[in-house]
Amino acid sequence: MTGRISVRNLANSYGIVPMPQSIEVAANSDSFTLMADTAIVCQGEAGKACAAYLQQRLAAATGLTLAVTGADSGRAILLEVAPETLAFTEQDAYTFQSSADRILITGKSAAGVFYGVQTLLQLLPAAVYGDTVQPGLDLAIPALRISDKPSLDRIRGLHVDLARHFRTLDELRTVIDCMAMHKLNTLHLHLTDDEGWRVELEAYPHLTAVGAIGNKSNPEAPAAFLTQDDVRDLCAYAKSRYISVIPEIDMPGHMGAAIKSYPELKSATELRDPGKVMRIDEQGQAFAKAVLREIDGLFQPGYIHIGCDEVNVFVDEPIYTDEELQGFVQAMTSYVKDELKKTPIVWDDPFEKGFYDRDTVVQWWRYGKKHWWAPIDRTIDEGLNAEKQPFIMSPAYWTYFDMPNVRPEEGYAGWAQPISAAELYNWDPFEDMFGVTAATRELTLGAIACTWSENIVTMTDFGDRTFPRLAAYAERLWRGGKSEAPSILSWPEYRDRVLIPFQLKRYDALGIHYWSKDEPQKLLALEDKAKKL
Repeated sequence: MTGRISVRNLANSYGIVPMPQSIEVAANSDSFTLMADTAIVCQGEAGKACAAYLQQRLAAATGLTLAVTGADSGRAILLEVAPETLAFTEQDAYTFQSSADRILITGKSAAGVFYGVQTLLQLLPAAVYGDTVQPGLDLAIPALRISDKPSLDRIRGLHVDLARHFRTLDELRTVIDCMAMHKLNTLHLHLTDDEGWRVELEAYPHLTAVGAIGNKSNPEAPAAFLTQDDVRDLCAYAKSRYISVIPEIDMPGHMGAAIKSYPELKSATELRDPGKVMRIDEQGQAFAKAVLREIDGLFQPGYIHIGCDEVNVFVDEPIYTDEELQGFVQAMTSYVKDELKKTPIVWDDPFEKGFYDRDTVVQWWRYGKKHWWAPIDRTIDEGLNAEKQPFIMSPAYWTYFDMPNVRPEEGYAGWAQPISAAELYNWDPFEDMFGVTAATRELTLGAIACTWSENIVTMTDFGDRTFPRLAAYAERLWRGGKSEAPSILSWPEYRDRVLIPFQLKRYDALGIHYWSKDEPQKLLALEDKAKKL
C-alpha cells in the first residue's frame, strides 16, 4: 500500500535537490538500512559504472564497502537500465523504489540510473558527501516510490572560465562532483581569452609556453594550463558522472593570448596594442582549423564552441565588417560540421547580425533590447524563436553567476545587475522568454549558467558566486518554472525546508564555500521576488 504525498509536504522530510516530479510514501513498510552485507546488483557496463560510483562514495563516508555483483540475492540495491519499463520519453528519467529488503533504481538510460543514485545519496545524511568515515550515521532509507524526469533533458550545464583565472584539475573535479549532485550534465570550459591560453596543444607549443603566462590579476603569474593528460583525466572523470564537456576556443576576438604567443596572428586592421583580434584570412583560418582539429581529438566532444562574440567592441572603428565576420563564422562552423562531424556552438552575436543555421547551436546571452554596447531591434530570444534557430539559454540577467548575489552598498553592481538565490529560484525560464510558443519550445536545447572569472580569483570566490545559486538554478532546469510546475515550493519554503537543513550541510560535507556560509542571516534576508525585465 502506498500513499501519494505532495512533493511540497515531502520536501521538509528529505530535501532532495532538485526535487523529484513525484514521490509516494509506502505505508506500513519498514525502511531499508544499509549494512555491511548489503549488495549492489547491476548488469552491463553502464550499471557497473554507476555501482562503482555508489560503492566508492559510501565507502569513503561510512566505511562500508558494499559488494558489487550481477546476482540478485538477499538485501540489495538493484541498478537497472530498462527504457521499455518507463513511460517517460526523457533519457535522464528514472524511478526509485525502496522497501525493507531492497532498493530498485530503474533508468531510461545509464544517466537516469546515475540520477537515481544521486537521489539515494540525498536520502542519507549529508555526511555521505564527505571523504572521512563518520561512525554512527543513520543509514536508514524510508520506503518510497519516486518517478522523476527533467524539464530540460538535453543540456543542463555550468560554464567555467579558465582563461581569466585558472582552475586546477583537482578544483575542476570538485566542480564536477558538485554538478553531479545537482543532476547537471554539461560542463562548458572557456579555455582561451586575452588573459591566458589554458590547454596544451602539440601543434602550437607557444600557446602555453607564452600564452599561459599571466592572468587577469597578475600578467606575470606563472604559466597555468591543462596538459593533454589533464584533459584526458578530466574528460574521463566527467564521463564517470555522466557529464559531457564542451570545449570553447573563442575566435576571432578574445584572442589576446594566442596573439601574444604568435604575433603574426594579429589582424592587420586592429590598431590596438596588444592585439585581441586574430586575422581571418587564409592564414588565420588555417590556424583556427588546426586548433579545432586538435581540440576535437583531445576532448572527443559532441559540441565544439567557437565563440565569435564581441569582435568589434571597445574600438573606434570596426576591425571587420559584418560581412567579413559572417564569412568567417560560416567557414568555421562548416569546418566543424563537415570535417570534424561535430555540432558547432556560437555566442548570439553572429545570429543578431543575420547568421542563421539550424545545424549550429546559438548560445543566447544578451537579454532585452538595451545594452551598453549598442541597442538591438528585437530581443535575441524573440529572434531565435522566430527564425527557428536551435539555442542554449544563458541569459546574463538570470544566469551569469559572476554578477553579485546582492547589490553592494558601494561600488559596481555588475552590468547585468545582481541576481540573488531567491530571484534565480523564482526564474521561470519559458514564461520569462520572449517569443517562445509550444511549437518553438523544442528549439531550446537547455541552459548553461556562466561563471566568468574576471572577479572569481579563488575557489572561495567561485563558491561565493556559485552556491547556493546553483541549487536554485538546478531546480528550474529539472522541475521547470512555476508556469510548468505550479506546486513548487515558494522561496521561503524552499530556503527553510531544503537549503538550510539539507543542501547547505551537503556543501559543508563536500568542503566547498558558499555565499552565506559565514553569515547565515544573509540568506534569510533575501527578498522573495522575481527578477523581471
